[in-house]
Order: sequence, then C-alpha cells, then structure tokens
Amino acid sequence: MTTSTIVDALAPPSIGSSSTINGDSKIETLALILAKLERIEQRLDQYETLIQQGLPLVGVVTDTVDGWMDRLRASDIDIDERTKAMLHLLAELTAPQSIQALNTLLETLPSLGALVRQAPGVLATMVDTGDELVMRLREEGIDIEHLGRRGLKAAKALIDSDVLEDSAIAVISNAAQSLADSARASHPVSVFGLLRAMRDPDVQYALGFFLAFAKSFGSRHKTSA
Repeated sequence: MTTSTIVDALAPPSIGSSSTINGDSKIETLALILAKLERIEQRLDQYETLIQQGLPLVGVVTDTVDGWMDRLRASDIDIDERTKAMLHLLAELTAPQSIQALNTLLETLPSLGALVRQAPGVLATMVDTGDELVMRLREEGIDIEHLGRRGLKAAKALIDSDVLEDSAIAVISNAAQSLADSARASHPVSVFGLLRAMRDPDVQYALGFFLAFAKSFGSRHKTSA
C-alpha cells in the first residue's frame, strides 16, 4: 500500500468547503509524516544490513584477540600487570615535564644529526692521529706493547687500592687545598716558632696523621719490598 492509497483511505467525506480545506491540510500533514516514516524505515533496513555484514568481522577480531590473550597467558605474561605498566608509562610520557623534555630533544635533533654525519670523519682523523703517534713512539725506540701492559697493570692496581674511596679522595682534596693555602701564607719560622706551633691543635692533629701514615706506609712497603 502506497502513501497516496493510505491518504485516500483516511480522507474524510466531503461535507463542505471549510471542512474540505481542513481535511486536505490534515491529509497533507499525515502524508508528510508517513513519507518520513518510510524514509526512516529504509535507513533502518540499511543499518540492519550493515550490522549483519559486520557481525562476522567482529567475530573474527574477537577470536584473534582471544588467541593472542591465550598465547600471552601460556607464556606466563601477566596481562593486567602489563596493561597497568603501559598506562603508567603513558601517563609519564604525557606529563608536562616529559613533554618539555621531548620538545627539547626534538629541537636538538638537527644538531645531533649534523654531529652524527660528521662522526665518521672525526673518528677517521682520530685513528690517523693515533697511528701517527704510535709510529713516532716506535721510531724513538719505545715499546708500545710493553708500555700498554704496564699501563693496564697500573690501572688495575689503582682500582684495587683504596685511593678511589671517599675518605682517600677527601684527604687528597684537603691536601691540595692546604698546599694552595700554604703557598700564600707561608713565612720563615724559627725554632721557638716551631715550638709555639706545636701547641696548636691543628698542627698536633697533622703530626698525628703523618706519624700514622709513616707507620702504615713503612709496614706496607716493608712487606711488598
């Protein structure tokens, strides 16, 4: 049944000119409503067709994802933990300070690219300079291999010793600063001045340090000699 047939069926009997006009207006309104309903029904039919066509694809995607999840679980991978870690990483990457750091990195990429392009030439120059230095040392009768072995041995002894400990570094730093201070403030001292200086607590502490150093150094040197 078409829209015009429905409109004709619903049309009221003709009573007069006024009622005929009102009836025609209502019939036109009803015809518009029915036409819109027909278009809506056609669109719904199209959507239903699309949904029916998409259901198999959704099933395939779901089966694929389920297969991935099963393989991950079989590999003892905690999917929930990985997801939380990924979300945490995403939050860190999108933090303001991270965005600022990334922007800074992007700004320096052109300079880094230029350095990378220049790196082979710089490396070749360094290798050529090293080769030339080795040749000169050999011409002067210096055994490079022996010197290298001695250097490695010395480096190993330095690493195995306590000279890199914080306490040893502090002593060396204090000694360097004291040498600089002494160079500016030193002056001749008589025997009586030396005796007066012996009453200074700092001088007494330094003498105690040197005596302890002399005892330890003497013992170690005597053992290694």
